[in-house]
Amino acid sequence: MSVADRWRRIYFLTPTFRPVGGVVKIFDYVNHARTLGLEPVICCPEPFKEDLPLFRISRFSGISPATGFRFVDPEKVSVGPHDLAFVSWPTQYEILGPRLSRWTRHEQVICIVQNVRWANPTFTNGYAIRLLSRPMARIMTNAVVLEAVRPYLNETSMTEVIDLGHDTAFFARERNGGLGPRIRVAYTAWKSDVGDRVAERMRDPAFEFRAIRNPVGWEELRELYHWADVFLATPLVEEGFYLPGLEAMAAGAILLSPDAGGNRAYCEFDENCLRVEFDDPSSYVEVLLSLRTADPAKLDRMRQRGYETTERHTLSREKVHFGAFLERLTKRLDDLGPRL
Repeated sequence: MSVADRWRRIYFLTPTFRPVGGVVKIFDYVNHARTLGLEPVICCPEPFKEDLPLFRISRFSGISPATGFRFVDPEKVSVGPHDLAFVSWPTQYEILGPRLSRWTRHEQVICIVQNVRWANPTFTNGYAIRLLSRPMARIMTNAVVLEAVRPYLNETSMTEVIDLGHDTAFFARERNGGLGPRIRVAYTAWKSDVGDRVAERMRDPAFEFRAIRNPVGWEELRELYHWADVFLATPLVEEGFYLPGLEAMAAGAILLSPDAGGNRAYCEFDENCLRVEFDDPSSYVEVLLSLRTADPAKLDRMRQRGYETTERHTLSREKVHFGAFLERLTKRLDDLGPRL
């Protein structure tokens, strides 16, 4: 008996349709659930519009009422005894909790924990930490996140790591050799201004800088990565993964990154990227200057290791692991029997 033979419906709560990293991951799991035979119901306070940037991403273009997907307001959700629910933001449980039927087990709620911030007592005024202690099923997007939140986890609940998958093939570009006489350096500026401070310090004709200042579509990001010889990662101090670093790696750009927690899931410093200190423009400048005399063979080895890294974070692999997770979870729930 497959999961879908008994557990048909799964509610996905999302706070927005903006294509930020956490929302994109929710919709990856919407696709996984549909492929596995479940009926995803998308719960969002915003109205569906097919021309929104999220739905212009090719793999989400088929998610529409026209193709049979149901969209509802979160306030109208009611999770029955054979429904599942999927949440990502801690505060979504405040909406969902009162909408579980009296026969619904708490473990029918799957919480994907995407960020080490969950272990920070100031994040959501401590609500995230308190939520970790409640019974529900949990997916951690990498082992670093798991280790950060482990002290607060409900030990009776099912918790598994499913390494984050991504469509890195969209950003891929094969390249080799050294860097040109004018090194092209790219960064994004919507999370941090450290890239601007680096560019201000380096008024050097041997370097050219380009930035994207506001969240944009994937086409613009791919163009930036493909233009760049070097990409400056500018994450927040607590990140769950920091996708731009992996995307730039897929494009063969040399990645300079600080240690921001979750990005350790793919950053192997001095192997597939170079380490800089967090929010320290002098550290970025020092490493950039060293690249003028870098050995082309070493850069090629770093790129190749980066390409190998991206292969570990595919959507197909994520879907397989999610299917196995659902099999174990629903068997566990079936063995418990109905809640009286």
